[in-house]
Amino acid sequence: MAVAADLVELAPKPTCACTGPKPTPSAKGDGWWRYRQAVGTKAERRAAREHVSGYHEARLGELIEYVTAAVDRYRAGEIDAYDVDEAIHHYHRAARELWKFCWSGGGGTHTEIIAHVLDRMATDGESINWWDRVAPLQRD
Repeated sequence: MAVAADLVELAPKPTCACTGPKPTPSAKGDGWWRYRQAVGTKAERRAAREHVSGYHEARLGELIEYVTAAVDRYRAGEIDAYDVDEAIHHYHRAARELWKFCWSGGGGTHTEIIAHVLDRMATDGESINWWDRVAPLQRD
């Protein structure tokens, strides 16, 4: 009969994709420094989170403008209530895709990666039009 100590020894050791066995602070000569480079400092993570949050808020503002334009057109009698409803649903789908891009990977490294992608996009003069990225529903 196995005792708890035997089961602990038989349990697989946690691993890290970048270095094999999960490093510990005491294993500095065993790849610990390579693991730590992939994870930013607390200040770097905070800066990345603020950068992604600012991008998210700015793009939400752009998406809201589409809904505002639809409501204004409705008030002017140019479109009907169903078209406004469609614009609101389109906003919801676009906002969901934007949220998934910014936050779906959780925090930490994912946020740092997205912040880096946003920096590269800005450097290259690229942008994502979240409204156009989501196909509108077809009304019968």
